Formats: sequence, C-alpha cells, structure tokens
Amino acid sequence: MLIETTNVMTKNLFRFLSMVLSLQILFTGLLFAQDTNNLTSDELFTQARNIPKDKQNYPQIIGLLKTALQKSPDYADIRLFLGRVYTWSDKLDSARYQFNQVLAKEPQNLEAYSAIFDLEYWNENYTRALDHANQGLLYDPKSTELLLKKAKALNALKDTRQAMAILRDYNKQNPGQDTVKSYYQMLRSTNTKNLIDLSYEYVYFDRRFDDPWHYASIDYTRNTSLGSVTGRLMYSNRFRSDGLQGEIEAYPSITKGIYAYVGAAYSQADIFPRFRAGVSLYYTLPKSFDAETGFRYLDFNPTKTYIYVLALGKYTGNFYFNLKTYLSPDVDVFSHSYTFTTRYYYSDRYNFIGFQIGAGVSPDDRARNIMGTGNLNTYKFGVNYSRDLFSNFTLAATGLWFREEYRTDEWGNQIGLGLSLIKRF
Repeated sequence: MLIETTNVMTKNLFRFLSMVLSLQILFTGLLFAQDTNNLTSDELFTQARNIPKDKQNYPQIIGLLKTALQKSPDYADIRLFLGRVYTWSDKLDSARYQFNQVLAKEPQNLEAYSAIFDLEYWNENYTRALDHANQGLLYDPKSTELLLKKAKALNALKDTRQAMAILRDYNKQNPGQDTVKSYYQMLRSTNTKNLIDLSYEYVYFDRRFDDPWHYASIDYTRNTSLGSVTGRLMYSNRFRSDGLQGEIEAYPSITKGIYAYVGAAYSQADIFPRFRAGVSLYYTLPKSFDAETGFRYLDFNPTKTYIYVLALGKYTGNFYFNLKTYLSPDVDVFSHSYTFTTRYYYSDRYNFIGFQIGAGVSPDDRARNIMGTGNLNTYKFGVNYSRDLFSNFTLAATGLWFREEYRTDEWGNQIGLGLSLIKRF
C-alpha cells in the first residue's frame, strides 16, 4: 500500500513539473514575442546577425528577419540576409524569391547579384550563375567581385580560356588585386595542356643485393577533352643489367562521376615485365568519398599474373585519405598488398605533403616490379613532398623504406630516394 501511494505521488509530481515547464516555455515565448515586437527593424537585424550561423539556429534567425521585414518591407539588406540564410538552409526557392524581390526594386544592387550568383553556383547551376554575374556587370563593369564570380562560372562551364582572358585583362589594369591574381594563377596551374616529368630514383639494399638500383624516366602528358594521355620511357639499371620500358596510359572520362585508367607497357629487358597492363574505374561518391576497382596484368615470361585492385578514399578539408589493396589468386609477391595513404594539400594537386604505410609490394610500383618467389612479407613506410618552385614548375621528392623478407626468415632493408622535376605548359 505504501509503495502504491509513493508511485501515485511520484506521477503527480512529474505531471506538476511538466505543467510548470510548459507554462514557463509559453511565458518565455510570449515575452520573446512581445520583446521582438518592441524592437526596431535595425535592432532585429543586428540581433539576427549576432546569432551563431549554425544549422540549428537558422529557424530563429529566419523568424527575427521576417519580423524585421514586417516592420520594413523595403529594407534590402535584411531581405538579402534572409535570402542567404534560406540558401544555407537549402530552401532555394525561398532564397530566390527574396533576392528577386530586392532586384525588382533595386536592379542596380550588386550585392543581390552576388548573393543569387552564389546560390546558383553552389548548386551547380553554372549557366544561371553566369547570367546573374553578367547582369550585375551591366551596372558596374569594373566590379572585382562579379568579374571574379564570372570567371569561376566560366571555368565551371569548361570555358577556361575566356575565364583566364577576363582575369588577365583585369590584372593588367588592377595589379594590386591579390584575390584576382591568385585565382588567375590557380587557373593557369590547373588548366595547362602539357606536362613533362623528369624523374630519378636510387634504391639501396643493406643485405639483399650488393649493388644499388637506378631508375630514370621521362613522361609527356597531354590533357585532351576526353582526359589525359601520357607516354613514358623508363630506364633501369639493376642486377648489373640495363633495360628500357615503354609505357602509355590514359585517364578518359566515362560519365559524370566516373573516369577510367587504362595503361600498357612493354619491354624486351629481363629486368622489367615483358608486358604489363592495367584498367581501373574511379567513382566519385557522396560525402567526398571516392573508390577504385580494377585489375593489373604482369607477364614475366613464362609466368603471368592477374591482380585485382580495390580502394576507398575520403577528402576532408585539405586532407585526403586512401586505403588500397591489391589481391591476386596466384601465390606471388604481389598476392596481398595493402597501403594506407594520407596527403595534406597546401593548394592544388601539385602542392602537398603525404605519408604512406603498408604491407606488400604494389604492381603499380614500376621500380619494384620484379618476379618474386613465394608469398614473402614486406612492410613499408614512405614520405612524399611536392611543391611549386615557381609558376607551373614543380619539384617533388619521395622517400621509401621497405623491411622485406627476401628469403624465408631472412630480412633486409631497402631504401629508395626519388626526385622529380615537373613542368606544365
């Protein structure tokens, strides 16, 4: 009986506290409504701007701005800010309505053109974005902000030549604009058609071999409308023998979000595979993920090996993380290769520092494509650094350390140091 009475009292207490809390929330809401009704539109605008721009705060910001517009319907700055918050909230039609309301009354308002440009550009409506930039430039042809936005839209529409021409002309007349200059240099760097790469690598062994290995290669890459195509000639000196290998590879675009790698190489020298080939498909996935599936073929006459490739990558900020594995049904040194790579990009793909750690030897590591005996173990760690020395000229350096089981229960160290000079034009 005592327990039953206690339970009843507890339930009543909870009901009472819930009622008090509900009344408090209602009372607070009434006070807030009364308070906002007493504020001027400027005060409401200031209050809205001071709220942290976090997703959970968007409804509160929108509410304040709507109240401010009821007091001052023609207040353009408030309406533009409301449109931007709608944009951040993915309420695109509501955002367009607010921006167009401003432009209907103030067709010369450059901030409105900038805001509606951002909405369309961020949502990959590049033609619409370009139209808005052009419309704004009719009122102010020298607007730095709109010229830069126009160039970005043109670049997104694959009209990079016109984008660069606009920025080049602007830089000549306004040499002090660092933002425009930086974007122009970025376009020059990332939209060059040709690339030449001269590389050398030295490989030292503490136990496995008495003589070091030497590699040198020259690459020529041409960017085409279908993707890049590379021709490569590689020289090697190892096992006290010289050899050459010729290779061609391409990265054709298949469809939106999918492109391919296709490569083949041939050599008459025993220190290279007689023939090697590879095919991969790369997929752009949601939430900044990407993936790769493919295979590699190595012909060490008379042994032929098929290797399958699986990889998953993730971009987050300036970092890129990738886990790749090579698997073969054959018992071979390449049977199980796993590599985890991380890179930090300072600006573009030519300026980064990277690290890798893994086990096994990759069939894509051309310098170490030698015929193995048995399924022996190999562990590796590497560092990569690439940086532009000046415009479109890159110096890249690599360091790789392998701890390898070259015979059963016999281990040695292998250290590789590489250097590349890359010219884009």
